[in-house]
Amino acid sequence: MKTYLALDTETTGLLRPEATAVHLQPFIIEIYICKFDDDFNILGAVETFIKPPVPIPDEITKITGITNDMVLNAPTFIEVYDALVDFVCGEDTIYAQNCTFDIGMLRNELARHDLVTNFPWPKNHKCTVELSFPLKNKRLSLEKLCAEAGVEYEKGHRAKNDVLMMIDCIKFLRKEGLDGCLI
Repeated sequence: MKTYLALDTETTGLLRPEATAVHLQPFIIEIYICKFDDDFNILGAVETFIKPPVPIPDEITKITGITNDMVLNAPTFIEVYDALVDFVCGEDTIYAQNCTFDIGMLRNELARHDLVTNFPWPKNHKCTVELSFPLKNKRLSLEKLCAEAGVEYEKGHRAKNDVLMMIDCIKFLRKEGLDGCLI
């Protein structure tokens, strides 16, 4: 049976233009990545807060509920690197609600440690924002995609909750023939 990855990150801010030096880019403060099969069973996950080298801005705490105290004793990104590599290795498809953002955040964290080319990147990156575009002819937030899919939307901007809702939406997109996967 085929397996897939689903990823979400919470961060200290939004990505800056690509030409911005990597040390000025935001940092990941929470990551959830899980593996699921064609029947949408969760087969495993990596879930952790990540301690950033900068304080979490108040605006981000308001959005995510993640405080500086919550990440105080969390591992740094490099301390979770091996677990991420082991989990991702051998997989060829990864989903994210906004793939450009989440993959970009992961790429920046890897770049800070000169590990971008060492990471076992899945060759297929599937963005549910892009996949769902034909539903309304516009980009759909996770909340709006959940409404289209009949998925109960819980407060967003926590990595695990967002991924679990996204997987239910992927099931809907697959039924609609919009996820690009043949099973």
